[in-house]
Amino acid sequence: MNKKSIIFITCISLLTSACGNKNKTNKIEKNAEKIQEANLDENKSGKYLVSNMNDETSINFVKSTIEKHLNKKNGEVFASLVSDYNKSIPKELLSGDFREPPKEDKLDKILEMRSSIKHTYPDTNCRINSLLLLKDNLSLKEDIPIDDEILFMDKEALKSSNLFKGDELEKFYKLFSRVKTSSSKDPKVHAKVMEKFLSKFNFPKDVSMLSVIINDKLDGDYLFIGHVGVLFPLDDGYLFLEKISFEEPYQAIKFLDKKSCFKYLKNKFKDYTDPEVCPPFIMENDKYVEI
Repeated sequence: MNKKSIIFITCISLLTSACGNKNKTNKIEKNAEKIQEANLDENKSGKYLVSNMNDETSINFVKSTIEKHLNKKNGEVFASLVSDYNKSIPKELLSGDFREPPKEDKLDKILEMRSSIKHTYPDTNCRINSLLLLKDNLSLKEDIPIDDEILFMDKEALKSSNLFKGDELEKFYKLFSRVKTSSSKDPKVHAKVMEKFLSKFNFPKDVSMLSVIINDKLDGDYLFIGHVGVLFPLDDGYLFLEKISFEEPYQAIKFLDKKSCFKYLKNKFKDYTDPEVCPPFIMENDKYVEI
């Protein structure tokens, strides 16, 4: 089995509208937001509320949140990608309103349905969607070399989607490049390496890029961003936007605080227990998150 196949299998195993009267629509949206806020307030146990943005209210809420902090056009493109993924998938398989995570795993049914329908956009992953949201609010302080060895699937999707052009593509490959590191298994040692690398980027002030860093030893000692999403502040907590993998649906998740989001990401990679490498760790922009 070649190296790319190994990386592919590893990543897969890890990462698992209508128009109406304006006043009426605004009233419905405000009422829905109040209900969502009440639900979030009741959810004091450290859990979270999740939506696949599969209705007009939830996607508009997400779009308005994005537009408060980032480029409005990018938020609209993101919403188009979400809607394109969600269309033709039965309502019962994808949530609209924010609710506690479903107890029943519907992923197999979702993937089967997704593969059977035609869609405008090719499947995209966490890295592509994160840069889509951040690209106009993220810049490089200095030039850095590109190591895109692990981005072969991203490349194929980017060629098909035409989402990024020129400097944007270059920014993508630089931000998600592999980073040379040591043979240590201590997250704090590797975190210093990633802090130095990511400090070469200017990140938005109010919005955070949350990354799960993976230690790779297939052909040397490297670090790379294995999963990533964007965290937005809300009046009563935080909103995290992510695309788990190419095939899986989009998620908008409400947390009461940042720590709850960090725990969610850590738990996502709890089964990654390769004794030969450093365990996955989390970065908020260019800072190590210790949990």
